[in-house]
Formats: sequence, C-alpha cells, structure tokens
Amino acid sequence: MLSAHNRSEFLAVPQLIRFDFAAGQHDREPTLLIKGSTLLLKYIVLGTRMQLAFASLDGRLLYALRVFDDDADGAILWSVCEREEELDAIKALAQGKPIVAFLLNEIAVNVAWNDVAPLQKLEGISAVAKDASLGPIDHSAIKEVATSLLDQLVLEDGSNGDWLVAEIGGSRDWKPLLNHFITASAQSSLINLFDEDEGNQQEQIGIWLTDNLHPQEVYHSPQRPYKENETRELTDILLSYEFGATLIESKTLSMLARKRIPNRARLQRDVSSHLAKAFKQLRGGIRQIKDGAEITGYGGKVISVNRNQPAHAIVLVPDLDLIEVREDYGSEFIEEFMSNTGGFPHILDISELLRVVQAAEALASRGKTTTPMMAFDYYLMERVKKAANAGTLCIEVLLRFVDE
Repeated sequence: MLSAHNRSEFLAVPQLIRFDFAAGQHDREPTLLIKGSTLLLKYIVLGTRMQLAFASLDGRLLYALRVFDDDADGAILWSVCEREEELDAIKALAQGKPIVAFLLNEIAVNVAWNDVAPLQKLEGISAVAKDASLGPIDHSAIKEVATSLLDQLVLEDGSNGDWLVAEIGGSRDWKPLLNHFITASAQSSLINLFDEDEGNQQEQIGIWLTDNLHPQEVYHSPQRPYKENETRELTDILLSYEFGATLIESKTLSMLARKRIPNRARLQRDVSSHLAKAFKQLRGGIRQIKDGAEITGYGGKVISVNRNQPAHAIVLVPDLDLIEVREDYGSEFIEEFMSNTGGFPHILDISELLRVVQAAEALASRGKTTTPMMAFDYYLMERVKKAANAGTLCIEVLLRFVDE
C-alpha cells in the first residue's frame, strides 16, 4: 500500500498522518494513513474519541488528527498538504465522500483498517483547500507557527475561527490485518494488533528489529537453570556476540484485556512498577551469565554467551512518554546499575529501538570491518553517556552524519 517514498517517510517519523486519494473498489476514495505507537493504535481501535481538523498555515493546508487518549488533552498527529493526491482527497471529503482509514505501527506495518462515515461540519474546507500551495515543505521552518496553531486546537477544542473540526472517533469495529515476519533464521512470527497476548507481540517486534544485526544469535525467551530438571526464563530477548551480550526485558500494559479504557495517568503508574521489576530481572540475568549458568534456547540447545564483556540491559516499554519521574533513572541510577552489574542500563520504546538499529546499520555500512552488532554495541554505549549527561535514561537520540 505504501510507496517506497512513503515507507521511508513513515519509518523516519514516530507518529504521522497522511491523506491519499487511492483507488478503491469502485472509484478513487479519500484514504487516511495513521502511523503511531502500538499503544496509540490500541486507543483508536478501542473506540477512543477522535477529531480531524484543518487550518490554513501561511498559504498551506495544515491538517491534524487529535486522539483523546488522555483526560486532559490527548495526542495530536499532523501533516502539511504537499501533494495533489492529498488535496484531492481533502476536497472529496468536503463533497461528503467517506474515508477509508489504515493504521500503521512503529515499523510502518499496516495492522488494521476501517471505513469512516462522511464528515460533518466541513463546509468551509473547500475554500481553505482551493488556494492551498503544494510541494515539499521545510517542517523546521514552520514548526513554531504550526505549534501555535496546534496549541489553539487543544486549548480551545477547535472552537476558534482558525480550525475546521469534525468528530470521527468512537468506532470499535476495526478490521485486523495480520502480518507475518520472517527472521534471518527462517522463523515466522505473527504481528496482530488485536492479540491479547500483548507482551508476546512487543517481543516479536523486538526480535524482528534486532534479528538482522546478528543472524542466528538472537534468542527469544532463553532459559537458565532453576531447580533440578527445571528452568526459568533468563530474559525475554538475548543477543550475544564475541564482544558482549544484550538482554532485553519487554514490559507491556495489557490494554485489550481491561474492562475500561485507562487514561494515560493510570498507564504511567503501571509503567513505573513495571520498570522497577524489569531492572531487577535484568540484574538477575546478568548475574546468572557472570556466574556461568548454562543458558539454553529452543529445544534445550546450549547457547554460547559472552560472559566477560559488559552487557547491555534494555527495558523495552510501550511509550517513553509514559515514564512519570524521569529523574529516577538519571546519573545516580546509571552509576549504581553499572557498579552492581558491570553492565549498561537502557530504557527504549519500539520507535527508539528502531532508531538504534537503523543507526547501527548506517554506522556499519560506512566501515570496512565494523559489523552491525559492533555498531549496535558502540551506539548503545555512546547513548548511555548522553543519558547520564541529560540526567535520565528516557531520551530520544537521532543519528546525523556531518557530511550529509
């Protein structure tokens, strides 16, 4: 469904919306692509209220999707109209055409779709769209004025004269689109937004993202000895190569199993307790490796694990924004963790893990002897230094090369 250009754009931006005027069953139809975190997509498929809004911005057409995933304000995804197809889709909305919406997760995989009824109260959109300029836009140049407009949308709930606003949320009949990922070791994993085993779903995405870094050496749910003839899970995901090991502990929030849709304040409290437990498990996992415990993978096969070099310990969470007190994971925490384990602590969500993997692949491609796993190891070490300087592990880092 996505062109190569669109896929690159959607992978580069954690959350984004785009209109298209795609061929449907009978004719071209307005198509809305919504790319966001898996957590945000779950709010949408659970029927959370949403608004679609349009405004004029220095001769351009700005449009935004507001998802009320929080009692206070909610998330906003936005774009500036750049292509003729976008403008044609928006004009068709003004004529009462229905929308087909598609949801894409952090790695730009289409996981659900739905029909959206024709929008109401958008009579003025034709006038706004009529004279809108098109073409690529420098988002950094318009960020300040766009942010001001978006703030008005939140503070005044679209009641001012700058925005045209229509309600579009509330539907719970989203249709799943199932995807199978094939790993480098030829194993298949299913990605299903509606699977109530949400922990396994996040782990599968984590495996798929890291799999190309070191094929054959990414292990799901490796085991360590517990009692006689019994084992327990060492960690959710283990990577090991000649210069060290990486342990990933994945924590999710079981959104689909709840009777009521929780607000983000409740989820923040849940994540806080999950983080403490995850780092305790990672400390134990590193200790088991250092103590020489036999680690086994699928079918009881013994895994060769590097036990001498410092390990990376990653907690994978649904969304970094859910962490309440970021200072709890600052320099003091980092120093204490490193002193007790000899390893490096990290907190990532799926979007940030994707950035780290992309950075590792980019660094490896520029070297002659550097492997993707070496680059991954190096980049994580540099990243934890930046986290210590920033006073929290809850940071987002974007790799830029000075010659680009």
